[in-house]
Amino acid sequence: MSMRRIPPLYRAFLQALAILLLIGAYGCSDDDSNPDADAQLDAAPGDAGLDAEPPDGDLPDGGLPDGCLRATGPGAEGTDTWLDGTDQAQVSVTGPACGRSFTLSTTQALRDNQPANPRLYSEVEGWPSLSTNNLMFDALYALALVEVRQNSVASIQDGAYNGGQPITCPQGGCFETGRLWTFVWTRDTSYAVDLALGALDPVRAMNSLLFKVSDRRGGGSPQIVQDTGSGGSYPVSSDRAVWAFGAARLLHWLGGQERQTFASRALEAVIDTVMHDREVVFDARTGLYRGEQSFLDWREQSYPSWTGQDTAQIAMSQSLSTNLGHLALLRLGASLAAEAGDVAFQTQAQTWASELSEAIHATLFHQDLGLWGTFTTGTLDPSPVRHFDLLGTSLAVLAGLGDVEARERAVRGYPQLPPGPPVIWPQQKETAIYHNRGIWPFVTAYYLRAAKAVRNDAAVTHNVHSLVRGAALNLSNMENFEAVTGDPWHDDGAYSGPVVNSQRQLWSVAGYLSMVHDVIFGLESSDAGIRFQPYVPRALRAGLFGGADTLVLNRLPYQGKAVTVVIDLPPVTADRAGAYGVGSVLLNGAEVGNAFLAVSQLQPENLLEVTLVDQPEASDVIALVSDTSEYRSIFAPLPPEITGIDESGGHLRVLFQGGGEPSSEIVFDIYRDGLLVASELPGGSISWVDPEATAASPSHCYSVAARFLLSGNDGQHARPFCWWGASYERIQTWDAQVFDALGGTLVNNHGRYHYESWGEPGHTITLHGVAPDFTGPHLVQATYGNGAGAVNTGITCAVKRVVVEDEATDQVVGEGLLVMPHLGSWDRWEGSTFAEVSLEASHSYRVILLHDETTLNMSDFEHNALYGGSGGSGGAYHYVNIAELKLLSRVGSP
Repeated sequence: MSMRRIPPLYRAFLQALAILLLIGAYGCSDDDSNPDADAQLDAAPGDAGLDAEPPDGDLPDGGLPDGCLRATGPGAEGTDTWLDGTDQAQVSVTGPACGRSFTLSTTQALRDNQPANPRLYSEVEGWPSLSTNNLMFDALYALALVEVRQNSVASIQDGAYNGGQPITCPQGGCFETGRLWTFVWTRDTSYAVDLALGALDPVRAMNSLLFKVSDRRGGGSPQIVQDTGSGGSYPVSSDRAVWAFGAARLLHWLGGQERQTFASRALEAVIDTVMHDREVVFDARTGLYRGEQSFLDWREQSYPSWTGQDTAQIAMSQSLSTNLGHLALLRLGASLAAEAGDVAFQTQAQTWASELSEAIHATLFHQDLGLWGTFTTGTLDPSPVRHFDLLGTSLAVLAGLGDVEARERAVRGYPQLPPGPPVIWPQQKETAIYHNRGIWPFVTAYYLRAAKAVRNDAAVTHNVHSLVRGAALNLSNMENFEAVTGDPWHDDGAYSGPVVNSQRQLWSVAGYLSMVHDVIFGLESSDAGIRFQPYVPRALRAGLFGGADTLVLNRLPYQGKAVTVVIDLPPVTADRAGAYGVGSVLLNGAEVGNAFLAVSQLQPENLLEVTLVDQPEASDVIALVSDTSEYRSIFAPLPPEITGIDESGGHLRVLFQGGGEPSSEIVFDIYRDGLLVASELPGGSISWVDPEATAASPSHCYSVAARFLLSGNDGQHARPFCWWGASYERIQTWDAQVFDALGGTLVNNHGRYHYESWGEPGHTITLHGVAPDFTGPHLVQATYGNGAGAVNTGITCAVKRVVVEDEATDQVVGEGLLVMPHLGSWDRWEGSTFAEVSLEASHSYRVILLHDETTLNMSDFEHNALYGGSGGSGGAYHYVNIAELKLLSRVGSP
């Protein structure tokens, strides 16, 4: 029976009775051990307000927990089945509400034969529970809580840290990242805390986030840690800023001294991180931050292939998701500074945040497509690619970028596949399955939040099914799936994958819970409190919830209080369009509307009833790509290659070749200095003459991209190629033999003269008598070697400041930072990133390369004292080999 149909007096009596039954049933435990799926002892939630229990096993003695409510409606207990083609998952349920035991089985082949099939587990007293009269849906919610407990540990470990030995977590424990990932990583933790874990276990979430804040080795000046990564980590990777997503959400769930302690430490780290990033990765010309995409950190998976071994190119790019992380960090900093009375930083952060929001949208939004491009390719080709990523798109919508129409178009227009939304679009050919051709449940969860924000019922319905399907068929919240089949492993020869796929992946677990909490039940949190604005599409109500009159989320914790939420559903009708609106909202029998509920308004146990109303609402749509035959519709063409630039009839001619696609299937677009200057050249083209550029023109840089005619999918851009003159006369080069160096040793090995063992604080390289051949803007670049680590990992990316002084006046005329990432071997030589300066041909300059306070890398932080590679236990590491300094003229006229 629906509670909205009960007479008012009797209804009030039932509400009061329910509240009395709830009181006293919500406790906490200091139990610090529980077995995970691998039969190893992990830590269960400690002082966070949630009782611990073995994740797979029987209900403890005591029977039905007090104060439990169950859904009303015609649905029945017993068994339920999820069908997906030839595969199916089945669950059987026994026991009373909030104390049910589940037996979940699947016919799908499990990745690594994990976990046990069938999987047996129970609802646990002291934890939330879900009742919807859909047994599978209830069982999968309980499974997600099982996996939260499995990822709740007393120690963490990773082969790269502490010799692979465990590192003890603070009191209250940490969250590890998954069955195959047993450490605490910045981005995984932050997204997981934001999605759900800050609400469920705020102390453990706090410990995990603070593990990724570190003082410098000498003490003080804390910053957020960038994990090991591309080219030796920061600043090639700069998405440590996404820590702000988890921290901002966690602050809503912490109270008292714990909140004060966390806020104080967070503000200190945020200020230091913001100010450092402003010096190192902020580009004042574009208003954007440089650095690799967040989460999509495997170069060949989502960047053009030519960046895979040359990550300086990625260090120069500017990505949507990472810039949204910096936006979140600035907004968090402004909020924390306001609390602390730091008006100066609050004002500065607010100004920077406003400017950044505008710059992201202005630079990356493709008006013709209604989507934000996922990144620009760098200094020489600053155009936004016509490639897209689901995380960046979702975060942009949630951050309020653009206007309402732009956000609606982005949710509506991002391509979907039948099993769910791939995290990049289009897919990359000749690339293994991981991020490429991958569905990642945690990103799907962010897209669900974005879809709810713009009220796209079709997107919510499709993607709720995607998350349910993945968890049900795999008996676990997996790291990822192949995008077309939805399988945890797809055999495709050399491109088979997903290459790695962990069970109980932390952010996937949190993503499933977010779908239930944040979308279906509409949980929203702020500094003011919490509220529930459920979003239930009519299609979901008629399908998943067709057997229910009410949906119940029992005893969600909030700062020591418990809130049971009952959604009162309208009857099913023939109308499947749109979603229901929110009508009355009663807290313990009193109307509260849509206001946020402060903790001071709550009793120890609370009953919140939300009545949904069937009001007219138009249905939205999604861009479902249903024809995936031979995968032809989901791929992009391979990137072309520019082979040279010459003169033809007095104009510059760009010579290029395609990536191997049939000429009848593609067309080419030409970019000059980041702007589209020619489009839809025939697929057989091998050159293009620029009608606006001659040999005397500025040093234009060109790129080429191919596009499939049938699907319209655009390929990645070719490596940019610049006109430096017919004989490269616009590039001046000085080798190490003419350097005046302090520190290091001039040697002739690894194929050339260079200074090695150079780069410590106090070391300098000075080049005197630099006489430019041209007047105007120039790029300064170093030819360097950095074999301190592999291309794909480490913490010792080299960063050096370059200062250009007028030798006649000793005045500084320009300066900047050069980034020199890992190359994997000391025998490799590559070009650094660029620093731009304006010079005059009639002057003589000195160029100084040095190490200062802004040129640190992640080896400078105490967090990495236990790291096993260079820059770890042996101390901070800043060495880089310097063979040449170059001056590249952007103007080309004396």
